[in-house]
Amino acid sequence: MKILLTGSTGFLGTRIAGELQSRGLAWCPLSVRLQQIQPADLQGASTVIHCAGLIPGRSSRDEEFFDVNAAGTSRLLELCEQSGVQRFIYISSMGVKFPSAYAQSKLSAEERVKQSYIEWLILRPGHVYGPTDHLRGTFRKLKKKMIWSLLGSGQSLIHIIYVKDCAAAIVEAALSSRVRETLNLVSPECSELDYIRTLRNVVGSKILLIPTPLIWARMRKGRLAVDIRTAGMRLPGVADWDFAATPLKTAMREIYESFETQDAHPLSPS
Repeated sequence: MKILLTGSTGFLGTRIAGELQSRGLAWCPLSVRLQQIQPADLQGASTVIHCAGLIPGRSSRDEEFFDVNAAGTSRLLELCEQSGVQRFIYISSMGVKFPSAYAQSKLSAEERVKQSYIEWLILRPGHVYGPTDHLRGTFRKLKKKMIWSLLGSGQSLIHIIYVKDCAAAIVEAALSSRVRETLNLVSPECSELDYIRTLRNVVGSKILLIPTPLIWARMRKGRLAVDIRTAGMRLPGVADWDFAATPLKTAMREIYESFETQDAHPLSPS
């Protein structure tokens, strides 16, 4: 079995590539953009893990999400069907429930996948966390600020998955015999309060956690933004892929220590 991986240079894709490599599996990256793919690029592939996609960014226009995530996936899948690919693993998002162009483009791609006659799985990760600039900034704020405002009483559920766990689960799913299912990839749920307490403990912060009334939060951040956070990412009727999740504290300590090591030994300028 040869696995073709799209998006192999991205935040999640590099971890999937590492997981495939560590298992000694035959695989190769897609070396062209989705809009440029040709039948020859799929030669010899029996399974495709489709991780490539456009994620929200300041410069992304709504139509770009549909061009890349929906139309790009449709073109890739059409070529897979013509080239004899047997299995197609589509990496979507638990956030498809929300009314954004990104979410709707992923949902549109899901619908195209479900129409295919080849074996498919749709995997919806929660918020994938790892050593990102955003998390580095969160750690710094926890060390510097005196007060951290919680949304309401902090009981809103957070749906997250460690990037290493996510990559391992995706490879397991690709190798499994399960077909024609839509599954969440998500660690055990925790509240916003427990999440921030864990991060506070990891960095050794004494920051005070202060509840913020939802009415005030809606005035400051907007009703839609607050309602999305309180609603969580879970959709009823969608099962979870079963995997051994890294405990949140263990994962966050690993990430924090990697930041500390980078800061102590920065790369020399080229």
